[in-house]
Amino acid sequence: MRLVLFAVSSLYATEALETAQRLGWEVAACVRNLRDTAVPPELPNVVEIEEVDDDLLRLPFAVPLTTPGHRCAAIRGAHLRGFRVSASLHDPSATIAESATIGEGAFINAGAIVAAGVEAGRFWSINRGASIGHHSLIADYVTVGPGAVTGGSCRLERGAFLGVGAVIAPEVAVGANAVVGAGAVVIEDVPAGAIVVGNPARVLRTGPGYGGVGVPEGAAGT
Repeated sequence: MRLVLFAVSSLYATEALETAQRLGWEVAACVRNLRDTAVPPELPNVVEIEEVDDDLLRLPFAVPLTTPGHRCAAIRGAHLRGFRVSASLHDPSATIAESATIGEGAFINAGAIVAAGVEAGRFWSINRGASIGHHSLIADYVTVGPGAVTGGSCRLERGAFLGVGAVIAPEVAVGANAVVGAGAVVIEDVPAGAIVVGNPARVLRTGPGYGGVGVPEGAAGT
């Protein structure tokens, strides 16, 4: 298996590289899509977006960005450049239930758990040691931070972001482009675009999404 990492001006790209190596996959190229941005020194075969040739365009690609809105924009950029096949990076140390369904382009990092009956969309990311409870629904472009935990039958809407160590109680919904702060304990539904912090979590303010960039409705069709 050979793949391309696209949009690698982020230290998180090294996590995707490590997962690819544990899977025994070759990273044929790491594409810097933003000129004059720093790239982690561990990355091999770094090329500028203008240097991408037809051989690379035939390979599956993955976008190792934690911010849902930026990941969405980078995937759109990869498609515009001519990439067509999305790679799904599922770390071999992760535990994924056989009854779970996971859409294309997902990055499931080391030690993550995806429980029974989970239905997950496209281009979502679950970081190290995080856990998704049984029969939860995960929409496109969701990000689950390291060590975050959801109970059973939760719902994470498009572009939602769970910070490090966040806890979502069973049957709770987190709205589109909402942000749950690090260590927050969420026991009630979070409205779309809300930023919540604390234990129990409270709304701090509202915004377009994590990092000030949201995932627009219909983005899965890009």
